[in-house]
Amino acid sequence: MKKLLLLATLLLALAGAQAQNRNNTVQSGNENKAAIEQSGRNNTANQLQSGDKNTAAIKQTNAVGNTVNLKQSGNNNAAGISQTNGAKNNLVNVEQAGDKNKVSSLQAGAEGNKTNLTQTGDANTISVQQLGAGVRGNEINVSQAGNKNQAGISQSGNVVGNKINVGQTGNSNAASVDQAGNNISGNTINIGQAGDQNTAKVTQTQSAQNNLINISQDGDQNAATVGQQRTKGTVVNISQGGNLNAAGVSQQDATNTVVDINQGGNKNVAKVEQVKTSDSKVAIDQAGDNNTAGVLQENTTQSSAVIVQPGKSNTATAVQSGAKLSSTVIKQSGNLNTAKTFQTGVNNHSNILQSGNKNTVTVKQTGN
Repeated sequence: MKKLLLLATLLLALAGAQAQNRNNTVQSGNENKAAIEQSGRNNTANQLQSGDKNTAAIKQTNAVGNTVNLKQSGNNNAAGISQTNGAKNNLVNVEQAGDKNKVSSLQAGAEGNKTNLTQTGDANTISVQQLGAGVRGNEINVSQAGNKNQAGISQSGNVVGNKINVGQTGNSNAASVDQAGNNISGNTINIGQAGDQNTAKVTQTQSAQNNLINISQDGDQNAATVGQQRTKGTVVNISQGGNLNAAGVSQQDATNTVVDINQGGNKNVAKVEQVKTSDSKVAIDQAGDNNTAGVLQENTTQSSAVIVQPGKSNTATAVQSGAKLSSTVIKQSGNLNTAKTFQTGVNNHSNILQSGNKNTVTVKQTGN
């Protein structure tokens, strides 16, 4: 009798705990696997799997006010999601409609997170990881509509008020966002990519601070890369509407820098390198085809460079090394033009305008 009373008490306690956590699992297909484990406060986990051979696993421990909704209607899909100690205020929604898609999300001590993941095509992969000692008020939205798309996204410690949105509607696109430690601050990262085989990569390590990075690639086989270390108040915008365009930005100790790259043509290359610059601004606009633009600012102070090339097969290079209060403007509207500027002095200004074809100009400024 005592054993029956004890068993009844345990069953009532277990029923109360399950009612608090609200665990729902529905599987209508064949050979599907689902596992849910919850220990923290106010947890809700819902799983719906209607296809065949799908696998879903949700684990929440001390994660605080979490809601996880998981839906897989295709075949051979796999979804992870683990929220461990101190993840806080999380809402995670995962929906996969295609076949052979993978989703994995891990949140440790990330605080007030909202993660929405949607994949409607086949063989897509998403992995989101947010880890401890900060990270804070994150919102991550990833949607992949095509096939064989990949999205990365990893945030470590002290990343602070982040918002990350990744699109990708075509096929075989890859986007990767990596933010490491020592603050990095109120970041907003938006990556588009509507075509096929586009690649975008953003990496911020050490202390990047007040960053806004927007990358949008509408064509096919475009590549954009941004790397930042100890840059303050930086804004990087890269937009490539054509095909086979390449853009790369690398900033180290750059302080209040703005980089804007727009390439609407095809097979254009734009590269910006800023090392220990202060309050620098760079703008590159290439609307034609087969244009190349390169800007190097090294140990410069309050220098700026602007390159505009609406023509075809033009090459523009601006090098500012040890330059202070210097500016470079290069505009080439013709075809097959080449312009190069080298500034090493103080308070130098260079303005180059070429509207014809096959013109070549080189400017060197070393004095004050």
